[in-house]
Amino acid sequence: MKQLLYALFGYRFIYLGMSTRNLGRLKIGIARNVGLRWESIDRSMKGKQFPVFCLPTFHALWFEGHLHRVMRRFNRPVEGDGGTEFFTYLSPFSWLGWIYVLCAMTWAFLISHLLLYLLFSGIWCWYWEIEFLEFQKGIVEMVRGWM
Repeated sequence: MKQLLYALFGYRFIYLGMSTRNLGRLKIGIARNVGLRWESIDRSMKGKQFPVFCLPTFHALWFEGHLHRVMRRFNRPVEGDGGTEFFTYLSPFSWLGWIYVLCAMTWAFLISHLLLYLLFSGIWCWYWEIEFLEFQKGIVEMVRGWM
């Protein structure tokens, strides 16, 4: 199933990461496995590199390119694997860009996964001939019972 999502929909993680050697910069990147990607980055650079924030999203390659274009004027490359994807956060004007990046990442995650949920629950309700809104109310009640 994962391979199908990777191939058809570009499903990957968009992540932000930091480096102790390159303070004042964050890396914007994509990976299927964020842990393995950061191990590779860590081996190729001095200091310690680590992910800060990541979310799965669809069409991640396009989305990463879009975020790089938004932050282009704040690009501060470093040496090492993925070093061209580091952007400063020390410039006062960069904060508008970083707010956009975080909101866009969160929005892409929420919308894409909400649409998937609605699609699959709609198919489920159609197949079992269940009223869609009643099914959703039942899910909400079930979740309330867990809390």
